[in-house]
Amino acid sequence: IDLIYEAIARAKATFKERIPDASEKEIKELSSILGIDAIKYADLSSHRLKDYVFSYDRMLSFEGNTAAFLLYAYVRVQGIKRKVGKDVETLIGNVSIKLEDPSEIDLALHLRRFGETLQMMSRDLLPNRLCEYLYDLAEKFHAFFRDCRVEGSEQEESRLLLCEATSCVLAKGLDILGLKTLPRM
Repeated sequence: IDLIYEAIARAKATFKERIPDASEKEIKELSSILGIDAIKYADLSSHRLKDYVFSYDRMLSFEGNTAAFLLYAYVRVQGIKRKVGKDVETLIGNVSIKLEDPSEIDLALHLRRFGETLQMMSRDLLPNRLCEYLYDLAEKFHAFFRDCRVEGSEQEESRLLLCEATSCVLAKGLDILGLKTLPRM
């Protein structure tokens, strides 16, 4: 129990710094989710037959293979969707995804491997494989975000659909691992 309380307290300090306009109630909710998710993910991301060094700093870092890094990617996608302001559901089936930039192609190809990753994870009983996949997905999404403008671009709708696919896969993968998503970070 002390482990959980400490992770939540550290997450709370991080959120107070990162989101100064958030209410105390919101900070409490966000830090509870991140603190617990960080502990779960740190354990699940390690191979079950190997030892790992427990570190709050590493576990709550927004860099590297951590829950915070994955949640940040998810929150970033939600921000793009809000900023563009289009109903993604109306685009599905009506807009083709055009992949031109290498970052778009890399992200799309990685998204296609989700089902295969789930099968391997289930067959081998190794949740760390799903963690590795999600970490790679978040990295590829951040590269896409860096390289490809979504809002106002000629490919806005296509790229918005790619963002939606990323959001769905991240959310489903996190859910399978027993982790919750955050509305903002």
